[in-house]
Amino acid sequence: MMKCYLATDREGHYVTAEAAMSATDQIWSCASCGCRLVLHGGIPADPAWFEHDQRSVAEHVLMNCAHLDPQVKADTRHNQLRRMVSGLDVPVRALSWYCTWCDNHYQGGKLCTQCGTGIYSIEEANWQANYNRAVL
Repeated sequence: MMKCYLATDREGHYVTAEAAMSATDQIWSCASCGCRLVLHGGIPADPAWFEHDQRSVAEHVLMNCAHLDPQVKADTRHNQLRRMVSGLDVPVRALSWYCTWCDNHYQGGKLCTQCGTGIYSIEEANWQANYNRAVL
């Protein structure tokens, strides 16, 4: 999660982290996702900032927050895409064909060696599953 410099208080008012340093016993919420924030005091080189209390929030809520590191979002989307793609069937390229026009069985690309076209050709596996049974 990236640092937040703006939060909302209990009444819904926007408060900067610097202004929040002077308020005591206040509960801060993220202006983007509404999650509870923890205030961290700054140092001269790094001003005060808010941090999401990640233990009290569900992961899917944090994933939709504007303060989530863009690289984390990108990595999550990449992993989701990888899982989706790994579940797909791998296409098998057909190399055996049957031309229904010429009644010709041939190998290689989808181009009948007798009629010179492939528009009447079906995969050999489909011919065996459908047409071969009718002949028997």
